[in-house]
Amino acid sequence: MKFNENKFEQMSHGVTVGVEVEPYKTPSENDIKPSTRVKDLGVVTSDDLLFREHIDSIVTSSKIMQGMLLRTFSTRQVVPMMIMYNTYIQSKMEYCSLIWSPSQKKDIDKLERVQKHFTSRIEGLENLNYHQRLKKLKLYSLERRRERYMIINAWQQIEEISENVLGLKARRLGRSRRLVSTMIPLGINGKRIKDRDRTLIHNSTAKKMERLFNVIPPDLRNITGVKTETFKRHLDVWLQMVPDTPKIDDYGATVAAESNSIFHQAKYAINFRNYAK
Repeated sequence: MKFNENKFEQMSHGVTVGVEVEPYKTPSENDIKPSTRVKDLGVVTSDDLLFREHIDSIVTSSKIMQGMLLRTFSTRQVVPMMIMYNTYIQSKMEYCSLIWSPSQKKDIDKLERVQKHFTSRIEGLENLNYHQRLKKLKLYSLERRRERYMIINAWQQIEEISENVLGLKARRLGRSRRLVSTMIPLGINGKRIKDRDRTLIHNSTAKKMERLFNVIPPDLRNITGVKTETFKRHLDVWLQMVPDTPKIDDYGATVAAESNSIFHQAKYAINFRNYAK
């Protein structure tokens, strides 16, 4: 197989960013020029590892698709609208989300606005707020769907149903198993890791999976030796009891979870129950 040297790209990130490094070479000894962004299999990765360019790209293309669908089809009934949404928009918004799922609120909100706008055009739901529409349609918010998939994928990896590419490890602590990982290091090879890089590690896919999996109830974490669909069914039963609403006064909560993340909503529910006792 002959390599296409025009497709070779080099992108660096880490404690050596900004430091001159030896250039990489192609098999024919041509230099590979460094790049600040790389697109591979439809996902745009930038050297800041925030995936903001990719998020902007899928939001823009989803809005264009949404506009085309609403102009082309006059119906606003629930069933055809949801078929169009699931087929042409939701699939685009969630492609490879395990890799690029954002942690910053402005990126989460930017993605959520696409689903928010589309559901507002459905007949009979125009006067409901976004999260009331989700309940009527039996939909999760996009953030909730991404986190749900992370939990499912974490379970699949420790059950060896899918390849454990992240090296996730489960350890039984007491009566339940939990995901365990190494602590975020303060430095590498004598060089202190910048706070920004520590934040990137904290918000990495592996760390998110660990936090999300460990916050679900012990009886869910202990499920083993079953098909993925069985685990999904049990997980969805529990998720129905976890609020899928943001921290906004309009929704009648004087006290609320820190964010709409499953991690914060579940932790808040546990703390609230303990306080109520």
